[in-house]
Amino acid sequence: MTDKTQRFATKSPALPRRRRAFGAWCILAAAIVWPAIGAGAAVVTLDVAASDAPPGFHRADLPRYLSLHMAEAQLPDWRFTPAAKDGVAADRVEWNFKLNPYAGGDVRSFVGPRRSETTVGVRRKITIEARLYLNGEYQTLVEQQTVIQGGPDDPDLAAAVASVTQNLLGPRGAYRAVENGRRPTYGLR
Repeated sequence: MTDKTQRFATKSPALPRRRRAFGAWCILAAAIVWPAIGAGAAVVTLDVAASDAPPGFHRADLPRYLSLHMAEAQLPDWRFTPAAKDGVAADRVEWNFKLNPYAGGDVRSFVGPRRSETTVGVRRKITIEARLYLNGEYQTLVEQQTVIQGGPDDPDLAAAVASVTQNLLGPRGAYRAVENGRRPTYGLR
């Protein structure tokens, strides 16, 4: 055996360390590159619109608020932008907020609303609906009831928006269930 072949025939103590370092480098490179390739290919941007507003909001301010809190659901395949005021986008989520009647029942009157219905800070039960449209076609609806105080600083409303978004677009949400031809596991009404 020559000097060169003898040197490669014997195990060098640095060889296993080099292999581990190279393996770790490959794993790190794959962890950085793979999500960027996968996420960039399938991201859908949805316009966020609202037909009415919960207590404490002006209807014009609501799409921005909703898009910010929809992002809290941390769905990598979806991006959310406030809807333009002049048109209807083909890919969108339309939100609707309805005040639920009090437990004793609500009575219609021809007088203005009670002060408690218009002020922020009074806890009210509401129904939130979110409808998904893709390519201009209706896909599915998620409905959820929650109790809120209203206004942009209400943590219960922000949590409800993120929850409805997860139930609509998440991995086990209504849209994935419709897309896969199976019944949704929760959140669809």
